[in-house]
Amino acid sequence: MKKQNLNKDSDKVIEYLNKKSIWNSGFIRYSIFRKIISYVCNIKTTYLIRKIFLHLIEQQLFIKKKTNKRSYLYKYKNPNEMNKINKTITITF
Repeated sequence: MKKQNLNKDSDKVIEYLNKKSIWNSGFIRYSIFRKIISYVCNIKTTYLIRKIFLHLIEQQLFIKKKTNKRSYLYKYKNPNEMNKINKTITITF
């Protein structure tokens, strides 16, 4: 898989996740995102699906939450909230 295809497939997945408002679903297992990526990109290879998912994580599009087992849950960030920067100033005397 070339770098171009990785970016194109990532863009397809991001567009689909935004269209379906996945951020309203809360925290979801990787297996659900794997099925979504497989459906959108029409890819059946687990390696390529995982590569696309890791590329999306590198772009910081997900919130990662560890469960009490050895697994993680992921929440897709709302793109409208990603542009907001929270700055707090604490002044102590």
